[in-house]
Amino acid sequence: MALLAVLLLQAAHAATIAVDGLDSTAIQAALDQAQPGDTVRLAAGEYVITDALKPKSGTLLLGAGQEQTVLRFASETSAQTILLSGVEDVEVAHLAIEGDSNPRAAQGVFATSSQRLNLHHLTIRNFVKSDAFGPMGIHFNGTNPTREGGVSDSVIADCTVENIGVDASFGCGIRLSWGSSRNQVLRCTIRDTGRGGIFGDNGSNGLIIRDNVVSGSHGEMLGIEVWGGCDRCVIEDNTVDHWLSIGGCDWCSARRNVVSAKDGTYAFIGIEVIGSFCIVTDNVVDDGQLIGISVSNTNRKDYVYYANNTVRRCSQWGAQFQGESTGIARQYLYRCRFVDQTVGEGRVWFPGDEGHGFRVNGNTTSMVFEECEFSDNGRHGLQFVGAGIDALSFLRCTLSGNQGLAAGGVGEYSALEWIDCTVEGNGSDDLPPAKPFPEAAPVAAFEAPATAKVGEEVAFRCATPDVETAMWDFGDGIPVVGNEVTHTYDQPGEYQVALIVWAQSGRGSRAARTVVVSP
Repeated sequence: MALLAVLLLQAAHAATIAVDGLDSTAIQAALDQAQPGDTVRLAAGEYVITDALKPKSGTLLLGAGQEQTVLRFASETSAQTILLSGVEDVEVAHLAIEGDSNPRAAQGVFATSSQRLNLHHLTIRNFVKSDAFGPMGIHFNGTNPTREGGVSDSVIADCTVENIGVDASFGCGIRLSWGSSRNQVLRCTIRDTGRGGIFGDNGSNGLIIRDNVVSGSHGEMLGIEVWGGCDRCVIEDNTVDHWLSIGGCDWCSARRNVVSAKDGTYAFIGIEVIGSFCIVTDNVVDDGQLIGISVSNTNRKDYVYYANNTVRRCSQWGAQFQGESTGIARQYLYRCRFVDQTVGEGRVWFPGDEGHGFRVNGNTTSMVFEECEFSDNGRHGLQFVGAGIDALSFLRCTLSGNQGLAAGGVGEYSALEWIDCTVEGNGSDDLPPAKPFPEAAPVAAFEAPATAKVGEEVAFRCATPDVETAMWDFGDGIPVVGNEVTHTYDQPGEYQVALIVWAQSGRGSRAARTVVVSP
């Protein structure tokens, strides 16, 4: 009640402060005058910025529009244009930040040790390589290596970030670093950067990256990357030219993203999943990538659910699962398609070994492929390479029209099954011989209501006995593990809920049903 009274009092006394002049000195004078709840209003026009602007906590800095109010960087020393460090509840919107290709322009907006920032309808453009780290359009940053003092609980929405350090190895659109957690990047357009579009790193947990468009990525060509313990991130409904990476992060979800480049550029990977307890569903990788889906590196890589993904026209392989020293285990692929991988087109690392639909490259066990398709690839549908590949199940899969083998190369293994698979029209339709598993797979089943309401806690119960792990995909949010769990939907709609169970043996099974959520 006391906090509400304070907020109402601030709102009642909120003022709008006009800026008397067209430079950073005039703007800062207005910002210094502002009190919590006040708005500093920038009229249409061009403002010359020689010192970083520093709003106070609780204030608003609003322009007249992204093409009407322009802050042009003109400092003689390296600096940010807007500095939001050590503040909370600050809103900045409806203006453009023009780096003017000035090598002293470090970032458009920089913040550390702050919370609840609201940045929206900003245009940030024309930052070039300099001696500073970056440049970056927007950079939230904590402390290296403690991850303290990050920026949290903030929103970056409806921004355009373009021409950012195209020749710089770390030129990027938006970066959330070193413990900058629970932030959202929504509906932003990022184009022409030196490294890529949207980055989270080093323990920036709970990020939501949704409905963004990234193009013109140079250098590493990373459209979206969460890396180094950015756990519990949700990456949904984005369109990027190259490389969506979940790198060393657990409990993440990637849904309904499109990774595609039709301009002749090729990057390393379409979707990369280095982590455990992840969900990768309804994504499309279509052209411009060497490898469509990649799982590798030495992090733990267990308990991942892939469903309804389509991968086509990759120049090396449609997928590569490479266990390395820590191995890959308990992966479930449902209705995923690996089709039309090319031979001799675009960028190829290993000529003569490209064009395979799906490649398993050693130390990989306990995988289930249910109703997956491996078709019309330039060489093999399935290629097995290296030791330690075992306990693979193919249920009602299709292997057809591949120019090479339907499947081949597997070495020593103890169990492999082909159940009701369609194999036809390949260079060879022979399959590696089946070997029975020592025990049956579990039968996934669960109890849940058919309907729910927004904001209502919904209970789900795994009805499969004696499972080692029960993992849930609720169609939104992050994965949840447990035999009896709850979930709350915050938007109406129809959600496909899937339960994936694994037995102690490593055998897996899935069940799914639709839950209709009303307002």
